[in-house]
Amino acid sequence: MTQPEPDFISFRDRLLAAWRRRGRGFARTWGLLQKFHGGTTLRYRTRYGSIFELEPFSYIDSFIISHGYYEAEVIEALLPWIGEGRPLWDIGANFGLHGITAKRLIPSAEVCCFEPAPPVMARLLRHRALNRTDVRPFSLALSDHAGGAMLNLASAGNSGMSTLESVDQAKYSGTCFVATVRGDDLISTGAAPVPAAIKLDVEGHEFAALSGLEQTLRSPACRCVVFEDRADLLEPGVDSPVKSLLVACGFEVASLARREPAHHPLANFQAIKGSP
Repeated sequence: MTQPEPDFISFRDRLLAAWRRRGRGFARTWGLLQKFHGGTTLRYRTRYGSIFELEPFSYIDSFIISHGYYEAEVIEALLPWIGEGRPLWDIGANFGLHGITAKRLIPSAEVCCFEPAPPVMARLLRHRALNRTDVRPFSLALSDHAGGAMLNLASAGNSGMSTLESVDQAKYSGTCFVATVRGDDLISTGAAPVPAAIKLDVEGHEFAALSGLEQTLRSPACRCVVFEDRADLLEPGVDSPVKSLLVACGFEVASLARREPAHHPLANFQAIKGSP
């Protein structure tokens, strides 16, 4: 029997995704499927053509199933800045949503995906195979020092919550020791290319990650940083440490309007130099 292509989406998964969007009765049916047939994911094609194996009741995964993508403003802001000779660094890549989608849309771009959480990196590698993309995986945490640190592992329900910065209200499934590295050191040793664009979402560790990349940020070759930051911590007109660092490195910072109804205290921003 001929095996299906890696990016094949079955009728079953198409039907389940449609049912999940409708909502009514899905939870009971999904529970029965898990009980008798096993498996915790369904395969789904995003509105950009990238394919992921998603957990229907995990926050980001279920959002993708319901809306076609998650934080489309991020990928849309990155795409004009990448291409052949203009690499993308996806820092805090999670299961590869933005990095793999960018590589699928612009195959000539070199894409480096940084994700320190071992279970999440396993998903990213699976998705790299599904999409037949050669993104470069780095099982590292970018920070302002080389060495190691304890990573708080996300609990079930949102794989994007793993962080080096513990939050009192958050629940974690455990911790593990991960390697930390300065981005500037990766570049100086030839382990990674100078990024033309950076996507940064590391759950509160953004300033440390950028501090370890300051030399690169000052380079004319690095021209776009899309990052997550809190908009409600400071007085109006006062920049956060992340924004202040980017401005000092020659970037202009502006907020990005959300493309989907994902409302929470964090907002996405774009820092750019010039035009694409």
